Amino acid sequence: MRNNFFNNRSYMFCFLQLDHRILATTTLFSICALWWSTRKLDIHPAIRSLVGSTFGMAALQVTLYIFHSLGTAHQAGALTLLTLMLLLNHTVRRPSMSLLKTLPQVAKTA
Repeated sequence: MRNNFFNNRSYMFCFLQLDHRILATTTLFSICALWWSTRKLDIHPAIRSLVGSTFGMAALQVTLYIFHSLGTAHQAGALTLLTLMLLLNHTVRRPSMSLLKTLPQVAKTA
């Protein structure tokens, strides 16, 4: 049975589709939760815009996945969503201690 499972491509294709849909649903729900939790927080407008853009791009990705003829747009959207998530992660990260120690010196020279 095990050998037949890995040799039959239709099983692998179904498993890949299931894996893709589970990952897409999890990503969409986590981004929706992020957007919902930051809705009423007092955060910088740039961060609010990034969270909204990420939410919109995730919703568009799920919509593009429904139409199989738009596969190229779905791939480009995936790269855009990844870029937005990296930018959001970089924007809200906590600065390192070495950077915080050098800030008073930078302020004195400016």
